[in-house]
Amino acid sequence: MQKIVIIGTSPIVSFHIKALREVGLEPIAIASSNLNSTNVENFAIKNKISKFFPNWKKMLDEQKYDGILIATKIEHTIEILEESIKYNIPILVEKPVSFDSKSLEKILQVAHDKIMVGYNRRYYRTVKHVKKNVDTKKEFSQSSMIAPETPTIRKFFDNTSHCIDMLHFIFGEIHLEFVKKIIFNDQIRGVVAIFSTEQNDTIQFTGNWGTSDNFSLSTYIGKKKLELRPFEKLKTFEGMDIMEPTEESPIRKYIPKKIETIELETIDGKIKPGFYQQAREFAQMIKTGSKSENAASLIDAKKTIEICENLIGKYTK
Repeated sequence: MQKIVIIGTSPIVSFHIKALREVGLEPIAIASSNLNSTNVENFAIKNKISKFFPNWKKMLDEQKYDGILIATKIEHTIEILEESIKYNIPILVEKPVSFDSKSLEKILQVAHDKIMVGYNRRYYRTVKHVKKNVDTKKEFSQSSMIAPETPTIRKFFDNTSHCIDMLHFIFGEIHLEFVKKIIFNDQIRGVVAIFSTEQNDTIQFTGNWGTSDNFSLSTYIGKKKLELRPFEKLKTFEGMDIMEPTEESPIRKYIPKKIETIELETIDGKIKPGFYQQAREFAQMIKTGSKSENAASLIDAKKTIEICENLIGKYTK
């Protein structure tokens, strides 16, 4: 069984631990990013990890392991990642890695190619099905993404970056053509943007913060509409049923014909969605030394944060 050391004790780490064990990776030691943490011992006991360290550098030096999971506060991630890279061991690091694209550009100069970034929505069966349709299409597409979010810039970088990464994953390179920030009472309350792709397709992005809506992506290819609403469920429509007006219902109705519904895999109901598939690819990277095409790289993470910066500005504390 391959051995993993973990840096970080946030709630999301428990989901990672469950997924790692499910694919045959065993966490043998854990440390906090905070050298003064009093939580790491209790966290280790709760998650049945035999060794815990108040000092993550000491853990990296003293333990023998096959992979490193970094899931800390974003403010600590770059320092820890930079040190971990020196061991030339496969790394899974939680997104977005950094709130600053310049720090990602700097670390790319020393990084090896055995680093995965934890954008787990890439592994949704629903998302991969949309990507397959986009990759095999023979005509142009138009898409619209809705990203409601808590109206803070930090939350945008921390969570809505998932949406930007998803667009990268599905459509390849995306280019920002237009952006308009929504300002109310001197605060950013949302953003509207248009992206183009290398295939000259268009994507409209709407960040309507604090509204009563769900995260969604609608992609139109010819007569077909693929609707992720929410991202965990895909409905495919093709063609229309038209109901002519009657005395009882004097309005003509246009009803899209639903031809398929796809939901997440069964395992996603037991572990945080996408985490099992992500852990499986991490295990494969440990075994082969090569990262799969599905996994987000540090280059992908840098591109995502650059777009976030262009959409709403740089993050400052």
